[in-house]
Amino acid sequence: MTERMRRYGLGVCGIAVTLVVWQLLVTGPLADKPFASVPEIAGALRDFVKDGMFWSSLGQTLEVALIGLVLSVLGGLVLGVLVGLSDTAYRSLRLTTEFLKPIPPIVILPLLVLVLGPTPKMGIFLVFIGGVFILMTQTATGVADVDPVVLETARSFRLNRRQRISRIVVPTALPFVATGVRICAAAALVIALVSEIIGGAPGLGKDMVLAQATGGYAETYALVVVFGVLGMLINGVLGFVERRLLFWHASVRTEVPA
Repeated sequence: MTERMRRYGLGVCGIAVTLVVWQLLVTGPLADKPFASVPEIAGALRDFVKDGMFWSSLGQTLEVALIGLVLSVLGGLVLGVLVGLSDTAYRSLRLTTEFLKPIPPIVILPLLVLVLGPTPKMGIFLVFIGGVFILMTQTATGVADVDPVVLETARSFRLNRRQRISRIVVPTALPFVATGVRICAAAALVIALVSEIIGGAPGLGKDMVLAQATGGYAETYALVVVFGVLGMLINGVLGFVERRLLFWHASVRTEVPA
């Protein structure tokens, strides 16, 4: 408990120092620049809470990120298991997936705007493309990491294919999948926001562009704060779920108890 309080205390101190430094800069050397002070940003955040349009935009952004993430997880898991179970497929497709994985999905944004228009469907497709190859690679790597001796032992005990997959392959691949999901979740939020900022899809990203264009600097920076808080919440929730699902794994057992 003491270690937990110390970590949170250091985090709060870091935030406080950051706010103080920001306030000193925007009221001093950067007073004539397009920055908003801490009270102005706090006021904009307070207004957001009472603004129904903000909550509607927030829901649209989260909906795009969540649907795209779920689709990418489902597609990545299915493809990853199929590829990982076949040594030939794993070796044949590894170079292709490693090539496609780092390519940002934003490169196809202009084409999607033409085909789908500035709609939530465009953002969902971008999020899906941005995560499916990562999940497929992580899942295939986890499946291929299964010890062949363990599989042969399972066969000798007459475990059928379904039992070998559920009792051996899935537990071995699960830590790899969990890592992939956390990576894709953070990317899903970023891609959803970019689809709104650049592609014009409805959501918080589009609201930020409009606030910036109309000189609403306090609202612009307040939305940046909202983006950061959303990222922290998503990462925290996934971390909590991962610790509960992988309580048996060495990487979780060695963590300091919360």
